[in-house]
Amino acid sequence: MRADTLVKNSAGKTAGFTINGTFITIDEALANRDIIKNLTLNQDGSFISAEPPLPIQTLRQVNEYRYRQITENNCLDREIQHEFSDWKNNHSNYVLYLSGARQIGKTTELQKFAYKNYETVLYVDLSIDQLRESLEKCVQDTLHMTFAFANFCRQNRLLPFEDCPDTIIILDEIQESVLLYNRIRQMPNDLQCHVIVSGSYLGKTINSQYFKPAGSVWNLEMMPLSFAEFCDAFQCRDLLFTIDIFGSDSIKNYTKLYRLYEIYVQIGGYPAVVSEYKKHENIPKCLAVIRQLLQTFTDESAAYFSDDKCRIIFENVYKAAFHMAAHEKKGTSSKDIEKVTNFVKSSSKEHVSRNEVNRAISWLKYSKIIGGCDLYNRGKVSDLLNERRFYFMDCGIANCIAKMTPADNRTVTGMLTENFAYTELYRLYQSDKVKGDKPCCSIYGNYELDFMVVDINDKKYGIEIKTTDDNSPVSLTVYLNQKIVDEGYLAVKTRGGIRKNLYSIPVYAVGCRFPYQ
Repeated sequence: MRADTLVKNSAGKTAGFTINGTFITIDEALANRDIIKNLTLNQDGSFISAEPPLPIQTLRQVNEYRYRQITENNCLDREIQHEFSDWKNNHSNYVLYLSGARQIGKTTELQKFAYKNYETVLYVDLSIDQLRESLEKCVQDTLHMTFAFANFCRQNRLLPFEDCPDTIIILDEIQESVLLYNRIRQMPNDLQCHVIVSGSYLGKTINSQYFKPAGSVWNLEMMPLSFAEFCDAFQCRDLLFTIDIFGSDSIKNYTKLYRLYEIYVQIGGYPAVVSEYKKHENIPKCLAVIRQLLQTFTDESAAYFSDDKCRIIFENVYKAAFHMAAHEKKGTSSKDIEKVTNFVKSSSKEHVSRNEVNRAISWLKYSKIIGGCDLYNRGKVSDLLNERRFYFMDCGIANCIAKMTPADNRTVTGMLTENFAYTELYRLYQSDKVKGDKPCCSIYGNYELDFMVVDINDKKYGIEIKTTDDNSPVSLTVYLNQKIVDEGYLAVKTRGGIRKNLYSIPVYAVGCRFPYQ
C-alpha cells in the first residue's frame, strides 16, 4: 500500500494523504504506518516521504473528488439541494433539521451538499454504537460543544475539528441519542460551524425524554422524488413546466408525459426504485424493490417497540389506511382511529387496543410513510377539522399496499390517482404558495370535494380528481355555484381546456403547475 498524494488544508497544514484515491487523516496514517510503504516518520513524529516528494492536493480537491463519486453513483437530481443552499446562505445560524422517510436519499443528498460546499466535513452516523457512544461521552465530559467535537475527532482519528463556517457537522439518525437530540438547542450558541441533524424514525422523539428544539432549528422535510424530479430523470422536466395545460400543445407531448405519469403512479419516487426502472424498465421488478423497502421499514420500526404484535399491527394499519382512502366517504367523523382499530382486529384476529393502533399511526406519520389530510367543514376555511383522511406519502408504497388487498382494479386506479394528487399538493405546503400545513378535502352537505387549496392571497381553488373524463364533476359545480371556491379545476387524464364552465387540467400538473394560470 502506497500513498498517492499529500493533502493540505486551506491554511497550508497537512490534513492527510490519499491512498488509491481514498483520503485518510494523519492519525489514520500513523496508526497504519507499518503497511504504508512510502511514508516514514521524522524524529518529531511527523511523516516524510521516503521517495521523491508526493504530489500535493488540497482538501477542497479531495472533497470535489468525493462529490463526483457520490453524484456518479447517485445521478438523480434532487430539488432539496436548492433548499440546502438557501439554508447555508440565509439561515445557517439555525441547526438544519432534516426529516424524511427511510431510504429516500437524505444521507446521499446531505453528503453531496457537504462535499460540494465545505472544506471540513464531519459526518457521524449515530446508528453506529461506537460512534454514538464516543460522541455522547465527549459531550458529557465538557460543557462546551466546541471542545466536545474537538475531542471526538481526536479520539476517532478524524480531521482536526475547525470551528468555522467552512466546517459542517452532520449528525445522522439523531433520534438514536436522547443526549445529543437534547443538545441541539445548545449547538447554535456554542458553534460557529454549520450543523445539520437528520433522522428517519423521528416517531421515537415523541417520548417525553426528548426536548423539542423549537426556535433553534430550520426545518426541512425531504420526500421521495416528485413527479417533476421523476420527469427530470427522463429528460422531460422542461416539457412538464412548459406544456400548455389547457390543451393547445401537441398530442405527442401530452402522450409522453402521460406515459411517465402512468409509470410514476405505479412505482413512486423512492430513489432505489426509480434507478431500478431506469436500468430495466420493468415495473414488477420495481414493486419487488418496494416490497423489500416496506419490509425493512416494518422490521426496523418493530425494533423500537417492545410488543411482538407491532409487526402485525403495522401491516394491517397499512391496509386499513388504503381501505379508508379507497372506500370511506370524506366526512366529519372523528372516529377514524376506531375504524382502523376495528379493521386491524378483524384482519389480524388479535386483541388490539385503540392506544396500540393510535401509537402505530403516530409512528407512521412521524416516519413519513402516511400523511394526514385535513377537512374544511361545510367548505369553510374557518371550520378546520384535523386529519380526516390518510394517504400514503409515496404512490409506489400505496400501489404495493393495494396489491395486498382484494380491491378491484378500478378502485385501485382511483385511489392511486387521488394519492398522487395528495403527494403533489403536499409539496405546495412546504413552499410559500399556499396557506396551511397539509392538503385539505371538504364537504358541503352531501357534496364531497377531493381537495380545496387556499393561496397566500386567500383565493380558493376547488380541485376534483377523476380517473376518466366521462363523469360530471357534480361537487365541484356546486362549490362554484355556491361561491365557496373562486376557481374550479378538474384534474383528469386530459389535454386540458374549458369543460362546462370549468377548467380541466392534466392530472400530472395538479401540484407542480399550481396556480395553473
